[in-house]
Amino acid sequence: MTYRASFLSPFIVLAAVLLGASSSQAAGFTVHSYELGEQIRLTSGTRVWTAQLDVSIENVASHVPSFCVDVYTHIGVGQYDTRGLLDADTGVAPSGESARNFAWAGHVMETYGADIAALATGNVTRAQAITGVQAAIWQGIYGGNMVLRSSLSAGARSIFDRIMQTQFTGTTGAYVAEFRNVQDQVYNGPRPTNPIPEPSAALVFGLGTVVAGSVLRRHA
Repeated sequence: MTYRASFLSPFIVLAAVLLGASSSQAAGFTVHSYELGEQIRLTSGTRVWTAQLDVSIENVASHVPSFCVDVYTHIGVGQYDTRGLLDADTGVAPSGESARNFAWAGHVMETYGADIAALATGNVTRAQAITGVQAAIWQGIYGGNMVLRSSLSAGARSIFDRIMQTQFTGTTGAYVAEFRNVQDQVYNGPRPTNPIPEPSAALVFGLGTVVAGSVLRRHA
């Protein structure tokens, strides 16, 4: 009995570790519409548009605002399948993608991006508020050298500066919808449930079960 248990344990432990490490909440993601902010310039010289999106996440959230956490790809109105819904505090960009500080994006989304109307006061328009929030997200997640501050309008710059001067210790309800070859999004919503194992983990678990069964039959 001791021999069988010691043989089985590596497969069980490996499967459990992989399931825990690579489980993620995959879900359908719908972009219903978007509200443009202003066009800004990056330090590289590239001009990009800012926007706030109206999105729904299957079985998670309906018609909530989101902002981009990837400046290098695009997303438009339509339906998409996520690779996972990541907790902004602990999520990291997948291997092969640019490193990004998702926790900062979560902080900005939760504290400012969820209520653009509250920022659009005085001389600040909604478009400028959207611009300031999106610019601050990009500036922070890429290490503070992405957005050319002087390209922002006065109203957008006031929101941008206000956000960039804040400090954060974590978030409670911000998540990143992560895609392949589509612009990743940060949003506020309830915690995703029922994680779906990635194929690699499921395959290892299944392989371990088959091998274990074979060994048990052989040594019964």
